[in-house]
Amino acid sequence: MLLLLLSIGVLAFLNLMVGSVPIPLADVWDILTGRGCDNEVFTNIVLQTRLPQTLTAMACGAGLSVAGLEMQTVFHNPLAGPSVLGISSAASLGVAFMVLLGGSLG
Repeated sequence: MLLLLLSIGVLAFLNLMVGSVPIPLADVWDILTGRGCDNEVFTNIVLQTRLPQTLTAMACGAGLSVAGLEMQTVFHNPLAGPSVLGISSAASLGVAFMVLLGGSLG
């Protein structure tokens, strides 16, 4: 469990470094610890773009895992998935409505 938690931290940190504009390890660390960075562009990229994306991805992953656990717990079935309640079909219907009505609403 400790190895998994450590790998989440390392991968989240790598996500802040790697992208279309590679940012050095020392600069990312300085930005996250509040010491600042000489390059203002790096600071904006990390704080305005990559950090919110990383935190959102981590929150969505955690939410999906909890939702899957709840489905399995409620139905007492370790193989329960979104198709049990028709969630997959409803999501497809929502996508179809947005594709059809998206041009006229937006």
